[in-house]
Amino acid sequence: MNIFAIRDLNKLFITIVILLLGCIAAGQAAAALIANDYKKEMIAHDYGVAGYLLRNDLDKSQITTAFTSEKTGEDLTAGQSLLQAAGYDDSLNNTLLPSVKSFHQKYAWLALVFSLVFALAIIAALLIFFVRYNKKLEKANIDLLNFMNGNLNIRLDDNEEGTLSQLFSSINVMVTSLTTHIAKEKQNKEFLRDTIADISHQLKTPLAALQMYNEIIQDENTGNEVVDNFIQKSSNELNRMGNLIQNLLKLARLDAGSIQLEKRKHNLKDFLQSTINRFLTRAALENKSITLDCNHDITLNYDEEWLLEAVSNIIKNALDHTDSGDVINIGCDDTPVVTRITIQDSGQGIHPEDIHSVFKRFYRSRFSKDKQGVGIGLTLSKSIVEKHGGSIIVESELRKGTTFYLAFPKLTNL
Repeated sequence: MNIFAIRDLNKLFITIVILLLGCIAAGQAAAALIANDYKKEMIAHDYGVAGYLLRNDLDKSQITTAFTSEKTGEDLTAGQSLLQAAGYDDSLNNTLLPSVKSFHQKYAWLALVFSLVFALAIIAALLIFFVRYNKKLEKANIDLLNFMNGNLNIRLDDNEEGTLSQLFSSINVMVTSLTTHIAKEKQNKEFLRDTIADISHQLKTPLAALQMYNEIIQDENTGNEVVDNFIQKSSNELNRMGNLIQNLLKLARLDAGSIQLEKRKHNLKDFLQSTINRFLTRAALENKSITLDCNHDITLNYDEEWLLEAVSNIIKNALDHTDSGDVINIGCDDTPVVTRITIQDSGQGIHPEDIHSVFKRFYRSRFSKDKQGVGIGLTLSKSIVEKHGGSIIVESELRKGTTFYLAFPKLTNL
């Protein structure tokens, strides 16, 4: 990746290079200033020494020669011995030399100010770069969230040069592709909904006619046991076909998103009791029992007609997969976060191979003894619960029973 293709990073690099060059130039200027100042201090010191010697009657020519002539190593050694004997050497504390102390303080402060200015300039350049970059990323994040929330017209700003704009451009291509795919999926769902609706309506008329003919034959009371048996089986299959057509139509409407829930707050215990009442006759005939354990104070915001469909399908599934003497326990509980409906049976349970597939449409287990179901009831229940903003999970142990949990977060049910 060519990092210099990023315009802001390129500007940052150029800014730092300029600052470094400025620092080098300022350093050279400071070195020249220090050298010149040192020269002035040294000359002033020599002036003072020369004046002292002159006041003590030393010959002028000798004083001048002492400062202007080239010094030998012997001169340096002799002078060093003389002054060190008086305590004048490089270990002498700077505070005892006012000129040295002043010189040090002056340029220590100058170096500190220069270092702070340079550091602040670098920090400011980096801060400006990261703030600008962060603003672009934040805006891109907001745009992507808006796209995910349904605004399909959102596109990222990819008009600049650089790697980030190239990334935004790639994301825009992906977003355009997703938008096209979403539009196509929507068309497919609408086509599927309309097709199933048309087929269902077309089937209703001949199905109603067949049911009417079957009822006429039933009223004839032929007295032939074989014929009566076939008539009853025919009636059962016609009813099953009618239920299948209705469920397919409901599922197609849910898939297409054409359902508008009329959610209102209801008492959950009353709702569950009325739902159970629909199955009490069948449960009694099959020697099964249905119990309810739910606090009367619990309420839930839902569409009564559609949630009735979801819960009824699960209760029917429980009755289909339990034996005589088994119990179906229905309960509800309420927490500050979620309201939950539990439907538990003591029946056959679900085979481990099937536990992850029970909500797939038209799924039929090879271990199931149910030969009548078509594998759409639980799929419909799952779609309805999720349409309410909830979730549904299942737990089961073979030959020990199955439990369905319908959870409705309170934030999605206000």
